[in-house]
Amino acid sequence: MKQYALLAGMLMSAGVNAMDVPDFLDVNDVKDAEFKCLTAPAKYSKADQKYVDILWKETLTYLEAYAKALTNGEQSHCLNSDEAIFDTTEDGGKKMCIMDRRDMKIMVKNIYQVINNPDKAKQCFSAREDVNWIYSPGGELEKNSPVAKWLKRTTFNEFFDKKVTNKDVRKIGKEFTKNFAKMVTGDEIQMPSAFPYDISANALPNLWAAAGWFPMYGEESKRNDKNFNNIRGGYAYAEIFGHWGLLRIDEINGEKVGAEVGMTAQSVDTLYPYHNHAIAEIYYNMRKPACASEFKSFAIREDSPLLKTVKEDDKMRRVQFDAGQQNEHTMWLAGSAEQDPLLYFHQNTIHAFEVDGSCEAKPEQKAIVSVWARSNAHDKRNDYGTTLLCESAAKPGTPAHRGEVIQCDLTKTKW
Repeated sequence: MKQYALLAGMLMSAGVNAMDVPDFLDVNDVKDAEFKCLTAPAKYSKADQKYVDILWKETLTYLEAYAKALTNGEQSHCLNSDEAIFDTTEDGGKKMCIMDRRDMKIMVKNIYQVINNPDKAKQCFSAREDVNWIYSPGGELEKNSPVAKWLKRTTFNEFFDKKVTNKDVRKIGKEFTKNFAKMVTGDEIQMPSAFPYDISANALPNLWAAAGWFPMYGEESKRNDKNFNNIRGGYAYAEIFGHWGLLRIDEINGEKVGAEVGMTAQSVDTLYPYHNHAIAEIYYNMRKPACASEFKSFAIREDSPLLKTVKEDDKMRRVQFDAGQQNEHTMWLAGSAEQDPLLYFHQNTIHAFEVDGSCEAKPEQKAIVSVWARSNAHDKRNDYGTTLLCESAAKPGTPAHRGEVIQCDLTKTKW
């Protein structure tokens, strides 16, 4: 107990509230942790530092709630763990205690190490004002954030005007931009019960406005031949903690950090296409649906007997799945902030998200909003988290639709 009191006192003197180190973590791994940053510490003037400090404080608030949610067993059948869906192809979905996964334990430990050593961790934090490929949503979010107004990031509007050549995608992106603030704020945004407090844009306006968002499918690429225009213009994510985010840590106590933590927004009336990656990923749904089946997810493990291998070499395995089989509709699981909010996708899990806007009064103003993370993105042998879109088996190179045989290339991961 004296160790906890000493640690808390040190942090209070630094102006930051320490998290209690739970007994499932070794306090010696957490206190006085040593950090190696990915880059040299950023330097700011006194006038600019006050904005960076606001962003840092909201980042710590976000991360603390996230770690507590993942290890909250009060609403589940787990010990020190929330419960996650990891495969939807069986009735009701397959569930597990998410903290049974070693990658999750390491990610949570890393968050505790950051929260309890804020001054050291802050050396790895910056506003990333020099990065030209992350953007501000603009509009009301930026207007209500002094940090976002200080940063003056290129806005979504400018991105879709200057970087997007497909006219349909540009039009959809402009509509997405126009309604983005309404999508991520308001009464319909709700934290899952595992969270100790609100970390949405309603509560952390600067972080959501200024984190730096990326409409990752907007620009032209070969990958987007397999994508849908409404997703290309209607999806974006932001990374807070991770190699591409605001808090960029290479190592803690000599161990590589693989966590990528942030948030996503996907507009309604869209199908985020079937896809996979060699890095594990999780989502917490933080939106109340307008109807029970508005938000549906599909997930199938790489070793499922429902997958048929059609090609294989030393780097990848090409598989097919019949998305037109008679019971395919039962393989999609409805979820929301109130029901099965947490999803965990093992490496190479094929997954997709469908949002039905037919029950929304103003569908153009709505989206599914999630807290998102990848856990072991430091493992560069295994594609560093590259998202691989599946395709139509009958028409390779084109999007994979529900109701047909789909084809996906799975990375052969290294142990």
